[in-house]
Amino acid sequence: MKPSVLFVCLGNICRSPLAHGVMQHLLKQEKNSQFGMIDSCGMYGEPEGEPTHPGSVQVIKQKLGVSFSKGSRHWRKSDYEKFDLILTMDRSNFRDVMDELQNKDPLKKVKMFRDFDPAGQGDVPDPYYTGGFDGVYKMVERTCRNLIDLHAQGKLLQ
Repeated sequence: MKPSVLFVCLGNICRSPLAHGVMQHLLKQEKNSQFGMIDSCGMYGEPEGEPTHPGSVQVIKQKLGVSFSKGSRHWRKSDYEKFDLILTMDRSNFRDVMDELQNKDPLKKVKMFRDFDPAGQGDVPDPYYTGGFDGVYKMVERTCRNLIDLHAQGKLLQ
């Protein structure tokens, strides 16, 4: 099975597009990706179509040597059916997704992104407020690499 992954943050301009861009790049490096669709969205905040924050664009360019930007989009209830794994960047995003699902996640698709971080759990800090794009990048890359490794071991969707 090629799992599809959706990254979710508040406005879909900093953290979730950063994870989206990093994951997409890492999977392209694999050349024979065993993942399906990769996407990102926001729960609230920015109007749809807003560009990725320059800090996220810049850190992806610096660290990976690639350009990545996307127009923001909001969460849709259809995302639950469309994606195999829905990864939220913080507890607030997790609660918002669960509220949208009326606290029903029968397939256990909704998880915290950092539940897959080998260095620890918790929230991914929002660099929109902190400016800490480098630190968030390190956290995101490490976690995305682990997602790929877990899938290769058959442990991602357990």
